[in-house]
Amino acid sequence: MGQGLDALLGATLEVQDTVYIPRLKTHFTIKALSNEELRRVNERATLPGAKGEKKTDDQLLNALFIAKGTVEPDFNDKALKAHYGASDEADCVTKALLPGEMAKVLQAVLNLSGFGNEDELIDDAKN
Repeated sequence: MGQGLDALLGATLEVQDTVYIPRLKTHFTIKALSNEELRRVNERATLPGAKGEKKTDDQLLNALFIAKGTVEPDFNDKALKAHYGASDEADCVTKALLPGEMAKVLQAVLNLSGFGNEDELIDDAKN
């Protein structure tokens, strides 16, 4: 068997990591998003435009990536949503985190999901 096949046969899509949030003095547990989760997030963040065209709400998309990619804390937790007066998990993300914290968690979730720095990916592929 080839190396690629061996790598796929031995791999799992259940990948987790942590991100430290200094203001909260804690680590968030994050996970890689599956293709199905990405599809559902994109679908939910795509809204009808004024002329019937579809538009992606980028802020909603980013908040959903964070909500779905964060294992702990659970942004869909009833008590957490009530504490922040949030209507859903995406609203909770935007009300509980500062913009820079959102960017940090989002980047970590995207990296874990395989959307890493392209220069790093090219360097890895060369080696």
